[in-house]
Amino acid sequence: MFLRKFVNLPFFVLCLFVSVLLFGDQIDASTKSQLYAISLCLKDIIVFVLPIIIFSFVLNGILSLKGESLKVILTLVPLVCLSNFCGFWASYLFAAPILDTGIIKISPLSPQSVLSPAWSFAITPLIKNDIALICGVCCGVVGNFVKWTGLEKASSTLNSIANFILKKLICPILPLFVLGFIIKMQYEGTLMLIIKEYALLLLMLAVLAYGYMFSVMFLLSERNFGRTFEKFRNLLPGVLVGLFSMSSAAAIPNTIEGSEKNLENKNIARFVVPATANMHLLGDCFALPIIGLALMVSFGYGLPSFGEYLVFSLYGVAAKFAAAGIPGGSALIFVPIFESVFGFSAPMLTAVTAIYVLFDPIATSSNVFGHGMFAILFEKVYKKLRRE
Repeated sequence: MFLRKFVNLPFFVLCLFVSVLLFGDQIDASTKSQLYAISLCLKDIIVFVLPIIIFSFVLNGILSLKGESLKVILTLVPLVCLSNFCGFWASYLFAAPILDTGIIKISPLSPQSVLSPAWSFAITPLIKNDIALICGVCCGVVGNFVKWTGLEKASSTLNSIANFILKKLICPILPLFVLGFIIKMQYEGTLMLIIKEYALLLLMLAVLAYGYMFSVMFLLSERNFGRTFEKFRNLLPGVLVGLFSMSSAAAIPNTIEGSEKNLENKNIARFVVPATANMHLLGDCFALPIIGLALMVSFGYGLPSFGEYLVFSLYGVAAKFAAAGIPGGSALIFVPIFESVFGFSAPMLTAVTAIYVLFDPIATSSNVFGHGMFAILFEKVYKKLRRE
C-alpha cells in the first residue's frame, strides 16, 4: 500500500537517496552495475508502453471535447510557444546581470568514472511517442466530426487498459526504477563534482527555474500559497522521477496523475501533458541559456545584446519542436544555434553539451514541473476563451 500511494513516493525516494549517499561505498561495483542494469531495463519497459498511454489519453481527451478539438489545438501550440519564449527571456533578464559581475565562472570538466550496466535488455517501442501523439490527435479530431459510437467505446476500453498499466504496473516499480540511477550518480561522483566545481551555477539555475515556475503557479493559484504548494506536492513524484532518471518521457505517467489532481477537468491533463512533453521544456529554457551565458563570460566573450538574444530565443522556440526527450538531447539540438548566433568555438560547444549532461537532472526535473504548471495554465486560458 505504501508504494502505491504517490504522496509517499517523495519521502521513499529521499530515504533511498540518503541511504545511497551514506552507505553507497559499502556496495561493491558488481552489485551497483546490476542495479543500474535493472533500472535501465525498467526504463525501457516504461518507454515501451508510453505510446499506448499517450495514444489512449490523447484520444480520450480529444473525444471528450465534443467538437472543440480544433479550438483546443489552435490554443495549445501558440501557448506552448509563448511559454517557452517567456522562459528564455526570464533566464536572460535574471541571469545576465549576475553573470556579468564575473562571480560565477566555468572551468573545464574533469574526466569521471562511468558505471556500465552489467547486462542490457533493450526493448524498442513499436511506434514513437510523437507518432502515437499524432495518431491520437487525428483519430480524436475525426471522431468528433464523424460521431462514431464504436470509436468512443474502443477509446474507453483502451483508456481503462492504459490506467491499469499506469497505476498497477508502473507505479509499484518506481522506487526500484529510481534506485539504479541514484547508484549511478553516487558511483560516478556526479554530485561531488557539482558541489566542487559548479555549485554556484547549478544553484542559480535551480533558483531561477523553480522560482519562475513557482511564481507562475502562485498566480495561477489565485495568489494562495497553500494551493500553490498543494499543487506542487501533487507534481512532486513526477519531478523526482525526472530528477533521477533524467528523462521527462519516463515521468509522463506521474505527471499526468499529479495534474489530474490539480485540474478541474482531468481530460485536459490526459491530453495536454503527453501532447507537450517534448515541446514544452521550460527547464531547458533556463538551463541552456544560463550555461551558454556563463561560458561566454568564462571565455572572454561579451554578453549578447537584446537583439542578439531575441534571435537566439526565436530559434530556441522553434528548436523545442525538434527536441528529443533523452538525456542531453536538448543540448545537441542547441549546439548549432549557439554556433551560428553567438559564434561559439569548438571547445565552447563541447563544454555546452558536457555541462548540460551534468546539469540534466535539475533541468529535467524542472521540465516536468513545467509540464504540470503548463496544464494548469492551459486550463485557465481555455476556460476563459470558451466563456468569451
